[in-house]
Amino acid sequence: MNCLTTQLLKGLQPRKLIAGTHLFFFLVFSAFIPSMHAEEMGSQPLSETVKGEVKEQLDIQKPPPSIELEIKEIVESGTAQTDKVLQEAKPIPSKEDFENYGQLNTNQVLHPWMPLIPEPPLVTFYPGLSKVVSKRWEFQVSDENGEKIKTIKGKGLPPKSIEWNGLNERGQYITVGTLYSYQFITFDEHENAATFPGEPFQLDALMYKQKGKLVIEFANKKLFQDDAADFKPAMRGMWDRAIDVIRENSNSPITLEMYTSSTKSPLAEDRRSAATNSISDATNIPAVDIRHKVDKISDRGDVIRLVMNSK
Repeated sequence: MNCLTTQLLKGLQPRKLIAGTHLFFFLVFSAFIPSMHAEEMGSQPLSETVKGEVKEQLDIQKPPPSIELEIKEIVESGTAQTDKVLQEAKPIPSKEDFENYGQLNTNQVLHPWMPLIPEPPLVTFYPGLSKVVSKRWEFQVSDENGEKIKTIKGKGLPPKSIEWNGLNERGQYITVGTLYSYQFITFDEHENAATFPGEPFQLDALMYKQKGKLVIEFANKKLFQDDAADFKPAMRGMWDRAIDVIRENSNSPITLEMYTSSTKSPLAEDRRSAATNSISDATNIPAVDIRHKVDKISDRGDVIRLVMNSK
């Protein structure tokens, strides 16, 4: 019995081994099938149905495809354009390219080296020490017609200097372009006079303040060439100095006044236009912003006036 049992058991052992082997391959194959199925279904949306009181169907979509850029094409495109510019002919700077460099700020920079415009006090006379004892003295100014326009008087010995502000007896400034002369007279105790004549003088331009206004006057016959609207070369420096004054008062409106014998004279209008354009070009003030008028000759004479608000 025991021998028979032993033989039977020996005969069953190979069968158990074979059956175990079959079970192992079955389990492995079963696990492999779903993964293959998932790969085959990867290109299509996956659907799951949830069963219960509420049924919903969920669609699981694939992520959107990514955009691929060829960086090489972008870089090569920009590089090609840059190379084209670099390969173009390069201009060689000439002397003319640098001519304006010294004039970049001429519309704003002041020029203190320009000739000064006469302004009060206009005349300072130095009598010196007189050898004759004087009881009184007089400083007289006359115009080109010999008419006395101003007299300054004093008693005793004259001072070391006598200053005149340019005003006549009526409180008006002398006119530009007019010839004047002065003389100094001393009187002794017997009223004997000793006269010392001075050199005649004439002003081509004058700057003064009056009633809150700053005024610059030019004699037309001195500023412009005869019967023309062109500036005289000798007066160009004085005119540029006047433009410097305009720059110093750039926040103030400017009025250009032209006085002439005939307001309908084409020459007067041409001169006014030339002066206006010159100021505009030198100061960047638009010509339309420069007030102007042409009027008949007044007590100031045949002049052109630049009028601004006084600081």
